Amino acid sequence: MIKTTNILLLTIFSLSFLSCKSVHDRLQTGTIVRDCTGTYVRVAENEDYLVCNSEILEAKKDGEKVSVVYDDTKNCPERDGKIMCMMFHENKGMIRVKSVK
Repeated sequence: MIKTTNILLLTIFSLSFLSCKSVHDRLQTGTIVRDCTGTYVRVAENEDYLVCNSEILEAKKDGEKVSVVYDDTKNCPERDGKIMCMMFHENKGMIRVKSVK
């Protein structure tokens, strides 16, 4: 009986943990920052995130505050093969914006 209960509890815990891991959307408020290296969303104190799909923010001005829903990403195919300037822009990673509020 106790062994069955432990297995059942472990199964429920595992399923709830895995279901939480599948939620990727994040909401963040930040400032649009643009330079020759790309478009970024700056949050907190100088934490910039490179926006892969920057066309979604074309209507927003540099320095404008926005709230974005995004996913972190490791790949940015939109930037592959594009020539960027030789400037370095430190960032915390790349994001793909899903919506702008």
